[in-house]
Amino acid sequence: MVALFRFPSLLGGVNMTVEQLRSLAAFNRWANNRLLQAASALSIEEFNRDLGASFTSMQGTLIHILWGERGWLHFWQHNSLLPDPVPGEYPDFTSLRNAWIRDDDAYLNYLNGLTQSELDAPRSLDDNTYTLGELIQHVLDHSTNHRGEVTLLLRQLGHQPPSTGYRRFLTELRKTEPRG
Repeated sequence: MVALFRFPSLLGGVNMTVEQLRSLAAFNRWANNRLLQAASALSIEEFNRDLGASFTSMQGTLIHILWGERGWLHFWQHNSLLPDPVPGEYPDFTSLRNAWIRDDDAYLNYLNGLTQSELDAPRSLDDNTYTLGELIQHVLDHSTNHRGEVTLLLRQLGHQPPSTGYRRFLTELRKTEPRG
C-alpha cells in the first residue's frame, strides 16, 4: 500500500496509449515466436518432461501462456471467461503451434484495432474496475513472466534459449526499418 502513496497516479489508473499498445503487442508476438521456435527443437520427451515448473513441463507452460492470451481476448470481446483447456487438447508441439498461430492473429488484430477511448474504457472484474488498457498491460506482463519460465525450462533441458528482452526487440526492429 505504501507504493500507491508514492505513485498517486496509480490510484486513478494508468493510461496506456495506442502507440504503446502497438509496440508492446508487436514485442509480445516477437518474443513468443522466438521461444516457440526454440521449443520446436525439443524432443517429445523433453517437451513433456516434468521439470517441477509452475505448469509442470514446457508443454504445460506454453499452453498456459497461450490460454492466458486466448482467455483474456475472449473476456475483452465477450465479457466472460473461458474454461480451462481440456487435458490432451494440445498433445504435441505441432497442435500447440497451430493453435498459437490461429489465435495470435486474432489477438494481435484485436489489440491493433483498439482506439484510445476503448483503451481508457472501464471494465469490471471481481468487484474491481480497471481500464481495458490496464487489463491488457496485465496480460502482456503475464506472458513476459511465463516466457521467463520457458527460458529457464530450456536451460534445464540443456538448450540455449533466445533473448526475448524488449531492448533486443527494439534493436532488431530498428535494423529492419529504413533509415530516413
